[in-house]
Amino acid sequence: MNRLKDKVAVFIGGGSSVGSVAVKSYLEEGAKVVLVDVDEKYFERTRELREACGEDYVTTFIGACTNQVDMDAAMKFAYEKYGKIDIVLNLAGFHGSGHTQNIAEEQWNLAMDVTCSGAYRAVKAVLPYMKAQKSGHIVNFTSLGGRGNRGVAVSYAAWKAGCTGMTKALAMALAPYGISVTSFAPGTLDTKQFERIPEKGSVPFKMPPGGMPGMPGYKGPVLYSGQSVIKDRPIATLEEIAGALVYLGSDESSYLTGDCVDMNGGILMQT
Repeated sequence: MNRLKDKVAVFIGGGSSVGSVAVKSYLEEGAKVVLVDVDEKYFERTRELREACGEDYVTTFIGACTNQVDMDAAMKFAYEKYGKIDIVLNLAGFHGSGHTQNIAEEQWNLAMDVTCSGAYRAVKAVLPYMKAQKSGHIVNFTSLGGRGNRGVAVSYAAWKAGCTGMTKALAMALAPYGISVTSFAPGTLDTKQFERIPEKGSVPFKMPPGGMPGMPGYKGPVLYSGQSVIKDRPIATLEEIAGALVYLGSDESSYLTGDCVDMNGGILMQT
């Protein structure tokens, strides 16, 4: 307990399933949290928790990571509310849909804009505050889908991988200011407790001839067969993911920067 005592964290994509669980862990560890997302409906998932804790500890802000003005305003709001910003978790993502041959250009562009460029905008917005205090932890939530062959949408794989590469460049550039930047790439997560909210800007998926790897009825070549090697544990719980995010936001991870922390039950080592 109290591993994040007096820390202030900003969750970009804070209304996501991961953000909605991680905020509980952060509050239990003593942090104050600002949840940032594009629509009030995403915050309904944490309404009871927020009401129980009160705005002295957790609050929300409507803003899109696709808009630099919104990100600047979100960081200003967090700083004025709690007096500093120690941690930024970039949790926003856009999976999109589509096979290599039929993915729509708008899906490609939006996946880039949310998953990679969105994280950059949040970093750019928080830099004045972290530079002034000469410290900070920035965590970019990427994915096994950008690390190994998973049969995911090519837009998703491309920009999750891009965010991992961007993390390394940011870590090198910001190290002189005492700011660490890491990426965190989990595998498949147990999100069944959350109702899926349609992605803003998504378009209908068009199945390619023969189906897609991993989906029922697929008739093409088997491109990926890796599974978790942990006995009776095919996927991670969101509480386990939250625990890792607590570590990455805490001073315990101060010797990590530029690293990608993989958490996938041994799937990546099989690719």
